[in-house]
Amino acid sequence: MDDLRAGLPFRAEYRAALGLTPGRKLLVLTSTWGPHSLLGANMDLVRRALAELPHDEYRVLAAVHPNVWYGHGGWQVRAWLAPYLRAGLLLPAPETDTWKAALVAADAFIGDHGSLTLYAAALGVPGLLGAFGDDVVAAGSPMARLGAALPRVAPDVPLGRQLRRAAAAQAGDERLAAIGGLVTSRPARAAELLRRLYYERLELDEPAWPAVPRPVALPLPLPAERYGPVPPPMFVDARTEPDGTLVLHRHVAGLQGAVTGHLADPHLVVAEGDPDGRWAGAADVVLGRAPGPRETYRSAAERVFASHGGCWLVAFADRAGGGAGCVAVTRDGGVLGGRWEEGGAAALGFEVAASVLYAVAGAGVGAELTVSVRIGGGVGALRVG
Repeated sequence: MDDLRAGLPFRAEYRAALGLTPGRKLLVLTSTWGPHSLLGANMDLVRRALAELPHDEYRVLAAVHPNVWYGHGGWQVRAWLAPYLRAGLLLPAPETDTWKAALVAADAFIGDHGSLTLYAAALGVPGLLGAFGDDVVAAGSPMARLGAALPRVAPDVPLGRQLRRAAAAQAGDERLAAIGGLVTSRPARAAELLRRLYYERLELDEPAWPAVPRPVALPLPLPAERYGPVPPPMFVDARTEPDGTLVLHRHVAGLQGAVTGHLADPHLVVAEGDPDGRWAGAADVVLGRAPGPRETYRSAAERVFASHGGCWLVAFADRAGGGAGCVAVTRDGGVLGGRWEEGGAAALGFEVAASVLYAVAGAGVGAELTVSVRIGGGVGALRVG
């Protein structure tokens, strides 16, 4: 706890080391071991976190107790979590202390009755309980008190809404602060007091240098997951705010399950060549591969329309615009182009541009215009014509 608190002034450095871009939140899932743990009792929460929280607004990290790794083996843990790793789940190895940096960097947590839940709450991170071993927690203990104070995850309410409620309700909560204060009765003095005790028992003189809590080490880069040439299908919710800004929320399509209301009226974006055939007939937008040497954008789009019966727009990376812009062909023969303006988050990318053009084309706008776009922490302007 002393090391975690010593790291708080360096939160920005930990977030950068974990690859968090400005405006993106970090949700930490903490799981102890055993059947009452988060993974043991409610592993579906991993899927829900990745499915319901907008892909560009959150990173999700699972801090899993070493007993789980060593009890089942690393291969088995990664096999259980494989669909979620492909969707972007961060999974630190058990021999590292990346979990400490993650708690300092976190914007929210979902935990169980493991010690990391108590550490997170003591740091002031807002959170929920995804599981809790009421029968294995000592009555009257700090953990039992925390279990009574934190809300449990509801199965039928969007997770994002629950996290926002927790953040609002737990800010300045004196009861949670009091429980967090029970973690240590000698704040910032553990190293000093324990070293003195050890050297007294050993009948040795203490070293001359002071024993002080040290900030958590910056985590090394997490191992990158292998990925294929086909991006995952995405449900994209596009809404225009009163000031005219088009706000996009993207959700990994393959992880969606029970409806909790987190998706209003999305369109489905699928890449050409996706090996999962169930998406071919449902796609609204297909990200086409680059036209061949003898193909035009229009002829390449006709090939895609023939194999994707429900598709209304085929988008291609704009080769003239460095690949970040977009050329779109609609089923009724229309052609639209979109190029990100310089400045701001100009490189929001080809896939985002495709969804913007779909929203614009669906609104029936024919003249040239510039669309202000916000997605996650990125803001840009797409010139459409």
